[in-house]
Amino acid sequence: MQITTIKLQKRTKHLLDSLKIKQDSYDVTIHKLVLKVKHKDLEKELIKAYQDRSRYSEFAEWENASNEVPND
Repeated sequence: MQITTIKLQKRTKHLLDSLKIKQDSYDVTIHKLVLKVKHKDLEKELIKAYQDRSRYSEFAEWENASNEVPND
């Protein structure tokens, strides 16, 4: 594993310290933050795609099909 050094302002380090679990390294803490942001972005994209589903004809066909099924 290669190691690199990055410069942070002291206030940024203090913010990382406040998020860091005692046994975790800064690398693990930053990795968790990055994954959390990616997850949040993916969640937003999925919500948007679901909301926009009516634009896509293949989904509209499925919506119409559910209306054709008789209620017994």
